[in-house]
Amino acid sequence: MKSLFVAFILLCTGIPLIAQQSSPLLFSIEPTLSFGKVVKNSPVAPTSNVALLSEFNIGIQTDGRKEWHHLYNFPKPSLLIALGGLGNKSVLGNFIGIAPNLTLNSLSTKWYSPKFALGLGVAYFSKPYNAESNTTNFYIGSSITALGYASVYIQPDIHRQFSLKTGVSVIHCSNGHVQIPNLGINVPTVFFGFAYRPNPFPAKFEKKDISMPESKLRFNVRLGMGVHELARTTEPVGTAKYAIYVTDFYVSKRFGKISNVHAGVEINHYNSYYQYIVRNNFFTSNQWQKATVVTLFLGHEFMMGHLSLLSQGGINVYNPFYNEYIKMYKSERGSKTELKKYISTRLGLQYYFWDPKYCTRSNIFVGAYIKANFGQADFICSQIGFVF
Repeated sequence: MKSLFVAFILLCTGIPLIAQQSSPLLFSIEPTLSFGKVVKNSPVAPTSNVALLSEFNIGIQTDGRKEWHHLYNFPKPSLLIALGGLGNKSVLGNFIGIAPNLTLNSLSTKWYSPKFALGLGVAYFSKPYNAESNTTNFYIGSSITALGYASVYIQPDIHRQFSLKTGVSVIHCSNGHVQIPNLGINVPTVFFGFAYRPNPFPAKFEKKDISMPESKLRFNVRLGMGVHELARTTEPVGTAKYAIYVTDFYVSKRFGKISNVHAGVEINHYNSYYQYIVRNNFFTSNQWQKATVVTLFLGHEFMMGHLSLLSQGGINVYNPFYNEYIKMYKSERGSKTELKKYISTRLGLQYYFWDPKYCTRSNIFVGAYIKANFGQADFICSQIGFVF
């Protein structure tokens, strides 16, 4: 705990030096202390006390040079660094996370108007599950995980260059079912700190009217591969990792200035399912086909120039392996298990080689995603996509 306070003081005292070396960009340096508690999301999860985290955000204020700055009310892209203990040093150890994030301003300019930050990144855990030395950390099964971050806060000014900062946040970490156990760790927090701006921000940015993008129906294809373990959330441990081959066909259409809406079909072939079917003669016919899941989905992208944030929900219309596989675990059957048969979700980021608003010809994009079944991580994947 002492080391966290030392880190916090060092961050604060280092601000003048950083400011002297900075460029004339409109940026802010925001150290905070966070207090929270790990949510016990399973009876087998270890208990914990108060989690104490030191956080450091470096943000660059958008100034209107890009069209999406105006569409999102001049948001602030930032880099979050969070580190600390999780309230049970012997089992959960310490962690450090790095997450690019975007702060959205409310339309009101009142001092109490909330700001909203969303981010995705990676985290490192010093004490993940270990079959010999740490057998009770069912939250995290690997040292490296994905990290999701969200916060709501207020930032009243006390000077042209200084603001107070206080609010609530939640940190979620999961390895996407790549290494079991993986209950995932959720840490809601309350935080306090301040923001320092070496170059004062303008009191108001002048918005300009942005033209509507072309809104015609486009055909899209995504191809890629994911990875996971064939296991439940906490067992068996140490099983092999398998590839999932992911193919999507969908149509998309721009609605409004920031929204791109999708509808299509996702086809996932699980090598883990196929190997299990063959080894155990789980199905006697069409074995390769029955290791495939077909999903009808609707999706949405928040467009920010070349980059977009994608969310997707769907219904599994063909899922024969899982439907039979869960029958072996009758004691665990329930409404959530049944819903996992059918409900598919995906969250990710996509980057287009050409700005989609102005690209009237074909386009190419790449993306990284985490796929879940009714909220339970299934796999992580990367894909390359084509827009026609």
